[in-house]
Amino acid sequence: MDTDSLLRRKQDLYSLLKSQHEAEMKEMNHYMSVLSRTNNSIIRNYIHKLLDDGLRHIEYISTMMSAIEGASSSLNLTKQGIIKSIEEEKESKDLLLKCVSLADDLETKSLLKSIIVDEEHHVKILEHIEELVSGSSQQQG
Repeated sequence: MDTDSLLRRKQDLYSLLKSQHEAEMKEMNHYMSVLSRTNNSIIRNYIHKLLDDGLRHIEYISTMMSAIEGASSSLNLTKQGIIKSIEEEKESKDLLLKCVSLADDLETKSLLKSIIVDEEHHVKILEHIEELVSGSSQQQG
C-alpha cells in the first residue's frame, strides 16, 4: 500500500473514531440526565453500568486517536493541563458551596456536600498526578 492511501486510511479511521467519541459523549450526557430522573434502583444500577462502559469506550477511543495523531498519552498530562484541571475542580467546589447555601432541603444539601468532598478528593488526586508527572519529566530530562 502506498503512503498516500495509508495516510488516507488513517485520516478516515481518525474521522470515524472522532464521530464515535462524540456519540459516546452524547450517550453519557443522556444517561446522566436519565439517571437524575430515575428512582428505581435496578434501572439506576443498569444506567451506572452504561456510564462505566461509556467512560471506558471514550478512554479507548481517545487512546486510538492519540496514537494516530502521534501524541503519547503522557503528553496529555502536561503540567499546565493538570494545573488547569485543579483550578476547574476548585471552581466546581466553590460553585457547589454556593449551591449548598441556596438549597433549602436537607437531602439536597447533603448530596451537594458529598459532591464537594469528592471535588476536594479530586484536587488531591490531581496534585499527586502533578507531582508524578513532574518527577517523571525530570527523570527523562
